[in-house]
Amino acid sequence: MEKIIFKTVVRLRRLAFFRVADRTLMMLMPLAVVGSIFQFLWQSVFSPTSLISNIFYFDKWLPDQIFNGAWYACQGVTSVVFGTFGLFTAYFSAQYTARLYQKDAQMAGVSGMLALLLCAYRFRDIKNFQLSFNWRFLNINSFLFALLIGFGTGLIFRFLGVEYHHQHAESAQRIKKRAFNSFRPMLATWVIGLVVGILASLVHVRVVATNFYQFFQNQGQNNLNLGVFIPLLLLALLLNWLGIGQPLASLTTGSDNATNVANLNYALTHGSSLNVPNPYVGNSLYQSYGRFGGSGLTLVLLIGILIYIKKNSIARIARWSFIPTLFGSNQGALIGIPIMLNPLFLIPYVCLPVVNMLLGASMIAIHLIPVSAYNVLSGTPGPLVAFIATNGTWQALIFSMLLFALDILLYLPIVKMAKDVQDEIDLLNDEEAGYEYVK
Repeated sequence: MEKIIFKTVVRLRRLAFFRVADRTLMMLMPLAVVGSIFQFLWQSVFSPTSLISNIFYFDKWLPDQIFNGAWYACQGVTSVVFGTFGLFTAYFSAQYTARLYQKDAQMAGVSGMLALLLCAYRFRDIKNFQLSFNWRFLNINSFLFALLIGFGTGLIFRFLGVEYHHQHAESAQRIKKRAFNSFRPMLATWVIGLVVGILASLVHVRVVATNFYQFFQNQGQNNLNLGVFIPLLLLALLLNWLGIGQPLASLTTGSDNATNVANLNYALTHGSSLNVPNPYVGNSLYQSYGRFGGSGLTLVLLIGILIYIKKNSIARIARWSFIPTLFGSNQGALIGIPIMLNPLFLIPYVCLPVVNMLLGASMIAIHLIPVSAYNVLSGTPGPLVAFIATNGTWQALIFSMLLFALDILLYLPIVKMAKDVQDEIDLLNDEEAGYEYVK
């Protein structure tokens, strides 16, 4: 069975789309890691409601100018990096697709970026000739959309472009020839992007997307039935693995809804959250047991990588991403490992959080652990969320640690296979490039 999975995954990752996706994710890794570090500083260090800020009493001794300045700086870097992530995705995706078919990669990359901007442009909201974009199409939560735009651009260059081999030193005449040769595929790309952008405006795609995300948010805030919440969570995790992150963010926010407030009031009144009126709130179970270090139990995977893989680029990325992921900023790991669009990680990424939630609900049902009813400060490490949310109940902490250890054991075989698959992919890539592979 393991050999069948191994061969299937290798075969999938040798397909043109996955090869382009792998190379695009590799190039985006530094952006994602740096962005996640600044996101960690913004939300988990320099936020007045963060755990670290309250532990070290930053508001007592750190001057407001420094604290607020650091908050604005970290928030700005995070917003710029992740808010424009789609542009870089489209560029590298188009570039590597064109390069795969020996076409002009640089011109394809520029065309991909412009095509994405045309798709995201708000043609119906033009005011005083100012640029107006639907930024949802350009940020990291629309990674798949930008990747497909870039891949499509590269395919247009494949069929309409002229064969090209990059040279480090080019004469002015050769550059002029490149520009003329790229005119036809670039024009075709922009026309398609223009048509898609206009159609998106005419059919109110932005409104449809907003309603779709609002549906997830409403279910996350109001639904007590795990039979409904869990299928939605599975769908949201699948979409997040694909590179569509907004449904998961919408579903798993909103801890201040009426249901959680009722549980908190009961716990404060009775001094315990053991018998709260709503014990199986989907969001509460997810935050306590289904989100160790971010979506898909990312922290668990990083620890598995650091245990099994000692010297490897993946291990280096795991070390760089570990602290941000510990405090809930896992974008660097999702992009850098990569977890996103990696077939091997699909099943554990989607299913293990749900298994954890069901185990947590079972323990609550037999009164071995209380319900997570108390508020938790932002940036609280995943394994400690249940402990703090139950007002320091040791049963919840012990259960979380046992669950955390179990998740690591379940992830280890996947990590081993992922390393073997990557070694095989590296071997094939180096053979194609004419290099001798050395393990």
